[in-house]
Amino acid sequence: MEVIPIKEEADIFLGESNYGKILTQVKRSFAITKKDLKIYYNKGPVVIQGFLFPLILFFAFTVGRKIIPIYIISGLMAMVLFMTSTSIGPVVFPWETRAKTLERLIACPISIKTILLGNIWSSFIFGCIFSMVPLLLGVIFFGFWMSINILIIILGILVASLAFSSFSLILSVPPTDTPASTMILTILIKFPILLLTPLFMPINAAPYGIISPLTYFTDIINVGLGENSVFGPYGLLLDFCILIMFGFVFLSLAFVLHSKTLQKRFRG
Repeated sequence: MEVIPIKEEADIFLGESNYGKILTQVKRSFAITKKDLKIYYNKGPVVIQGFLFPLILFFAFTVGRKIIPIYIISGLMAMVLFMTSTSIGPVVFPWETRAKTLERLIACPISIKTILLGNIWSSFIFGCIFSMVPLLLGVIFFGFWMSINILIIILGILVASLAFSSFSLILSVPPTDTPASTMILTILIKFPILLLTPLFMPINAAPYGIISPLTYFTDIINVGLGENSVFGPYGLLLDFCILIMFGFVFLSLAFVLHSKTLQKRFRG
C-alpha cells in the first residue's frame, strides 16, 4: 500500500490568517467530535471501560467499609471521570485504521492535530456528562446542596476532563489496528493510576497519591463539597495548576508521538 504523506499545516491552511487557521481547525475538529460520539459511545471497549469498570471498582472499593459520604462522592466522581474521559481516545485510531476510514480523514484538508483535537473533545464531553451523575446522587441522597460550591466543582471537571482526554490519546499511539491491543495497554496503565489515588479515603492517608494526577482532581471535589484542601490554604490553586500542567504535557506528547507513528498505520 502506498504511504500517504502527512499534510503540513502550512499547506492545509494556505492563504489564511493565523486567527483563520485556528478557527478553521477548531470547526473541523468539532465535526470529528460529532462523528466520534455517534460511532464510538456504544462500542464494546468504551462500554466496558467507561461504564462497567467504574461500577465494578466502586463496589470493590466500598463494600464492607464505612466511608464518609464526601469521600464516596469525590472518589466515585474521580473514578468515573477518569475512566469515561479515557475510554474513547484509545479505540478511535486502531478502529479507524482497521476500517480504513483514517485514510479518508488524512486525505481531507485537515491536520493530524485537528483529528486529535476532535478525539479530545469527544472524550471531554463524554467524561463531563457522566461525572455529573455521582454529583447528582450526592446532592439527592447526602444533602450536599447545603455546602456545595458548584463553580469549583464544574471548573475542576472541565480542567480534569481535558487533561485526562489528552492523556487518552497517548494510549492510542502504537500503530495497531486491533482495539484489543490498546485496551490491554490502557488497563496496564490506568489501573495503577487508580490504585495510587486515595479514592474513598482522606488524601493524607495515602501520601504516595501525590504522584497521581487523579489525586488533585479528588482534592478539588472535596473542597467543592465543603472540605478544606489537604494541601493547605493554596491547595486549590495548586490542584488546578498541576492538572493544567499535566494536560499540557499529555497534549504535547500526543501531538509529537502521533505525528511520528501516523504513517506506520498505512504500511501493510
